[in-house]
Amino acid sequence: MSNLINIETKNINGTLIQTVNARDLHAFLEIGKDFTTWIKDRIKQYGFVKNQDYVIVENLSSPKSGSANSRQQALKEYAISLDMAKELSMVERNEKGKQARQYFTRVSHKTNLGTLIKHGCAQQ
Repeated sequence: MSNLINIETKNINGTLIQTVNARDLHAFLEIGKDFTTWIKDRIKQYGFVKNQDYVIVENLSSPKSGSANSRQQALKEYAISLDMAKELSMVERNEKGKQARQYFTRVSHKTNLGTLIKHGCAQQ
């Protein structure tokens, strides 16, 4: 399975879960709206909950090369759960959204199956 979008394990509310960088999802989905507006609108519109569906991580951005006045700035990154990523992909109602949703579904299924096998719960 090729990696359409990078998936990382993050701690959300004391639980390690698979997450996606919302900025990467936004780029993959080819959203016409700027990232910050899009993610804030979607969180509000669909009732996603901070520290349950996503966490915000602040990173320092690299200054733009060639600019004398450039300096690092705080950049908010949203680590979103696979469930949130699937829902955001679905509501975009385009081919990229469909591809992303199917990809996240396969990843979730593969992870769940691996967990069942690890704990001896899957049928052989």
